[in-house]
Amino acid sequence: MTIVPGKRTRGAPDGNGCRRPRLRIQEGCEISRHGTPGSPNAFLWPEQHPVSHSVPSYLRLHRDDDAKAALRHQRSSTDQFWDAFSAATGWRIDRKHETEPLQVLPAIERVLMANDPADMHPPVVKENATTLAKVATSMAKEIDQLQSLVRRQEVELAAHATTAFGVTVAESVTESVHDSLQQAIQATGFDSAALYLLDDDTQFLNTRAVVGLPADRLKNQPRPLRGSRADLESMVQDAVLMDDLTGLVGETWNPPEPAGAAVCTALFKGDLPIGTLWLFADQPRELDPAIATIAQLVSSQITLQLSRAAQSRQEQRNRKSLAAVADIAAWQFTALSAGNHLAPGWFVDGMIESPSDWSIGWHAWDVLPDGSLMLAIAEAEQTHAGGAMIAATARAALAAHCNYRHTPLQIMQRINDTLWQTNSAEQLVSLLYARIDPQSGEGEVAVSGNIDGLIAGNYGYRPLIASGGRPLATSMDADCYESTFQLGEGETLLACGAGVMAEGISQKTLGCCLRSAAQSNQNALAVIRREMAAFPVCRERGLVTLSRGSLGN
Repeated sequence: MTIVPGKRTRGAPDGNGCRRPRLRIQEGCEISRHGTPGSPNAFLWPEQHPVSHSVPSYLRLHRDDDAKAALRHQRSSTDQFWDAFSAATGWRIDRKHETEPLQVLPAIERVLMANDPADMHPPVVKENATTLAKVATSMAKEIDQLQSLVRRQEVELAAHATTAFGVTVAESVTESVHDSLQQAIQATGFDSAALYLLDDDTQFLNTRAVVGLPADRLKNQPRPLRGSRADLESMVQDAVLMDDLTGLVGETWNPPEPAGAAVCTALFKGDLPIGTLWLFADQPRELDPAIATIAQLVSSQITLQLSRAAQSRQEQRNRKSLAAVADIAAWQFTALSAGNHLAPGWFVDGMIESPSDWSIGWHAWDVLPDGSLMLAIAEAEQTHAGGAMIAATARAALAAHCNYRHTPLQIMQRINDTLWQTNSAEQLVSLLYARIDPQSGEGEVAVSGNIDGLIAGNYGYRPLIASGGRPLATSMDADCYESTFQLGEGETLLACGAGVMAEGISQKTLGCCLRSAAQSNQNALAVIRREMAAFPVCRERGLVTLSRGSLGN
């Protein structure tokens, strides 16, 4: 074999970033790419730069597996930078052997340049090239990390998972989507694949995942769906097979990547299309229905993976919501007063049953600075979680205003002012407030809204006060009913929210339970609760009892 060196020119870069010289070869020689390392015969023949007009029939060029990866449309910006680095400095980094510290090698073999000694000296000295290569390598690693982050975030967006998507789940879904694309490439014999998803307005297709293409494709601008014939047809029919995209007919399909052949299938969530899957081949090829079936199966698999990611995010949000509701419920429970002997001969107790995890009502009692007993029960009109916050506002207002001299009407007006002024929305609360003298049993009571009350003893029961007025915060002036009462020995005062009567528990049933408790010397609330166990809890039920001389003696 005879090799005649010609005039050296800058050749095309190889996979390691070096440029190969163009050589003239005598007719009749056989060339192989597999030579002995370090020998003059161990060189790569640049297929893209033919050097002879007549090539013998026995001249064979052996292409290795990574030849397709060197196609122009598949070269990443990092590879292009190292090519430019080698061309500008005359040095290349040793990318085959990842060693520390970084090693730089000549970009062109010295043996091939022996005829021109002046060209043996690169334009940049080795020390400066090494320093520049170290900085560039650090930047390249940072770019790779950012591209990996972008790839994961694109899959998160594909699954409609943004801020609350767990890192572990995001990485798992990212890998599973890319594995599916890789398996589709291997099963069909294609060269690359890409996943495009529609935006919320269904006008543009965003690149969400790529395999076999440079990672910087994720930074491309969204493609308009209008004019994308293959994408539109895939959303109508099962799959679009494009055997040859090299001619004018191929341009009508408007493929997102330059390719010889392609397959496009749509991704559906139910009956709605959410995106498309593309498989690209570098060369035209005949496509059969089996390839279309594989592409459809991969599309369905990716849709399930994205749906599972979105469901995982929703479950995570639900868990956080449940934890927050549990915290609210625990706070409400600890804020309720516990049943106890409020004063000698006076026993008080209360209960709340709610179909929700939270409560929209509360009860409270205390001994006021003047020695009188205070009893209150409230229930917000709003049954949603906002009712719990409204009830808490009313409870705070009661605690702030009841520790100085007042009448029941005054305390109702002060709580009404607080609810009226602290929020622009309606904060409607039904409230019963009573004050009792523990020595005489005489008391005053005021009620606003749907709170019922009665007094019962050994000989029967009687209403405490008229109800059915407007709740607090309905207007600037509190609309309340006022009354006085006398609680004798052995009698029990009961107040309950609107949910008790709405459940079908009549005043007669409550009065009979109180009478039975007084005659048998039992806890009045315990007797009522056993009676109410037969009624389903459809609305919140709040009750409070104040007994004189029944269990307190």
